[in-house]
Amino acid sequence: MTTTKDLDQIERSATSSRNGTQTHTAAFRVSHILAPTDLSRESRKAVNSAMWLAQRFHAKLTLLHLYEMPGTFECAFGVPEPEILQQNKDRAELSLLALYDVIRAQHPNTEPLFRCGEPRTDISATARALGVDLIVISTHIYRWLRHVLEGSDAEQIIHNAPCPVLIVREMDM
Repeated sequence: MTTTKDLDQIERSATSSRNGTQTHTAAFRVSHILAPTDLSRESRKAVNSAMWLAQRFHAKLTLLHLYEMPGTFECAFGVPEPEILQQNKDRAELSLLALYDVIRAQHPNTEPLFRCGEPRTDISATARALGVDLIVISTHIYRWLRHVLEGSDAEQIIHNAPCPVLIVREMDM
């Protein structure tokens, strides 16, 4: 879990040692934070952490929800009617807007972003397109089969992200 002391150290200049020589690095500056959310209770902790950081750094906060259309596995049990799919999509968008209203009341420099896509690829692509400085995500206990076959979304995001990624673990929640 990240503490206030740790975050203060991020804000200050850091001195690191490489091969026995001291080098001075610039302070970590954050002007835009991306907080992807699946709108679950578990991901709310990461959104709250992102909001706290955005307040601390006076940064813009973007709340991102990527709505996933049913895939091949889900459709093996029957393809849902188009009206039901649209209702589910609309419900997700309304949930993002409700979360946005709550967060914006505490941090006005916040924007919602709703897109259809796949988290493992589209979070990094969105971060790149928006030019964000930090991604704050949560990690959940994934269905074991999906995790074994594909790895977690968090792992994929870390490997493809154009900026640092802060992961808020479920057990910290």
